[in-house]
Amino acid sequence: MTSKQGGSSDREFVEALVELQAEASVHDLVPWCARHDIDVVPMSAGALITGSSGKFAEAFGVARLENRSRPQTLPVPATLSNTARSVTVLPIPTPGARDRNS
Repeated sequence: MTSKQGGSSDREFVEALVELQAEASVHDLVPWCARHDIDVVPMSAGALITGSSGKFAEAFGVARLENRSRPQTLPVPATLSNTARSVTVLPIPTPGARDRNS
């Protein structure tokens, strides 16, 4: 997965959880994500979407993803408003964090 924008942060791997509208199906999400080179993994209560930071910024209309140490809510594009209730970017895992909390 590469980005035309070039910076290494544009190619950083991103995972986000999509909470679907009550009437929506993950299958409603797939065509939109495919158009933006974002992959979709169905989950029991929505979907996990993955792709490069550059593709996410472009698809969700944000300049760039900031502060990846905490979950970040992205704006739901108008074309997804009947499908997605929310989109939350997962934080970058911190190596050894699990060991410190045990």
